[in-house]
Amino acid sequence: MAAGKGSRMTEMTAKKAKCLLPIGNLPMIWFPIHLLERSGFQEVIVVILEPVKNEVQAALDKLCFKIKIELVGIQSEDTGTADSLRYLQESNRIRCDVLVVSCDLVTDVNLVPLFDLYRKHDAAYAALFVQNKTSVQTLATPGPKMKDKPERDFVGINGATSRLVFIGSASDYEEVVPMSRKNLIKRYGRITIHSKLMDAHLYIIKKWLCEYLVTKKSVSTLKGELLPYVVKKHVSHGNKLKIEQDKTSVIGMDLKKDITQFAQENALTCKIRTMSAYTDSRCQVVYNNDSIRCYAHVVTDDSYAVRINTLQQYCRLNREILDKWSTLTGSRELVRIAPSASVKSTQLDAETCLVGAGCQIAEKTSLKNTILGPSVTVSTKTRIANSVVMHGVRIGEGCNIQNCVICEDSIVQDGCELKDCLVGSQHVVQANSMYSTQQAENVLHKIFICHPASCFFEWCS
Repeated sequence: MAAGKGSRMTEMTAKKAKCLLPIGNLPMIWFPIHLLERSGFQEVIVVILEPVKNEVQAALDKLCFKIKIELVGIQSEDTGTADSLRYLQESNRIRCDVLVVSCDLVTDVNLVPLFDLYRKHDAAYAALFVQNKTSVQTLATPGPKMKDKPERDFVGINGATSRLVFIGSASDYEEVVPMSRKNLIKRYGRITIHSKLMDAHLYIIKKWLCEYLVTKKSVSTLKGELLPYVVKKHVSHGNKLKIEQDKTSVIGMDLKKDITQFAQENALTCKIRTMSAYTDSRCQVVYNNDSIRCYAHVVTDDSYAVRINTLQQYCRLNREILDKWSTLTGSRELVRIAPSASVKSTQLDAETCLVGAGCQIAEKTSLKNTILGPSVTVSTKTRIANSVVMHGVRIGEGCNIQNCVICEDSIVQDGCELKDCLVGSQHVVQANSMYSTQQAENVLHKIFICHPASCFFEWCS
């Protein structure tokens, strides 16, 4: 799923597809596709916005994946993840159960335990959760000086069976989280409610759920609508194992409306389960006779996982990418300075910097803990530290740039001093400008228009 515009990092995605934002010297979309490739997948469908389809295709062609990639373009920016899955089902692209992955997931998690859990219990829905690890932020996040409010979910899991029995966003509740004691505690025994798990937005979904989405046009998102609904039906009393029946009219119209009708199992499966000695509970019949079963795999080891859905997370990953390179990319070679780059400076820290193809770095410049995209020009007597400088940026003489993100094709003219700033795409920072988060307080949310066809440059604090 790569069609998202990045609603919480719009300053960076106004002129750039979110899935193509650079992480180190690779586009964001490389990481989830690499995850699928190393997990043994042979094919992947990438859902993107139609206007950026050619740009994404060109980027993927340069990455030399072995996995077969099919790009599917959608027109509307408001299309949700469930809408995209429905479109794939209606266009006959879904032929079996599917694994859904968000394009902003960067992880080295082993997916085998999740698949084992899904297959073992013939689940309708299996989700991946990761223990949130708090990292010490030594640097401020560039741009608006606002308190970061990460997504927080309440996730109820039966520890003995890994059954997912409750999920809801913390923002949907005030002081009380309503739960049915009769439905949950009596049926599943001990339940642990987690509040510090990160939903990785990686789901395995039964094909019949995709078929159900075709009949339920009102469901737009997987995380916010489909998953909570399926979990609710999963713990309801009406969710019982039923033998598959013909639900087709004489004219071939599908008469199935309720989700439990899509989940009906064939007679052979039910008979095998009845005759089997297997049980997931010593006190209940197997699976409580539930035909809809949801499971959660919680990663508790030292695996690395982060979702790049905020500016803070984007900056965090770019600061950590060199240390995590081998675990996140496997055997991919790390080219710290591209062969086509021209580096005349003797003060470029090659251990903490990445320099892209075609960069021009003049003498008497200092670069530390910085990532330079392709075709960046850095003039003499300029210092850059702890920053991300994207494709085609030109930085003038005598500049001092500290902890900034400068988006593609921007120009920073001579003598500028920038600290903790976010420069939007194609913006021109006038010569001798001095900006920091403190000095920008009086122009909070002010937009500077620099050309009729321009993007914006937003200084916030």
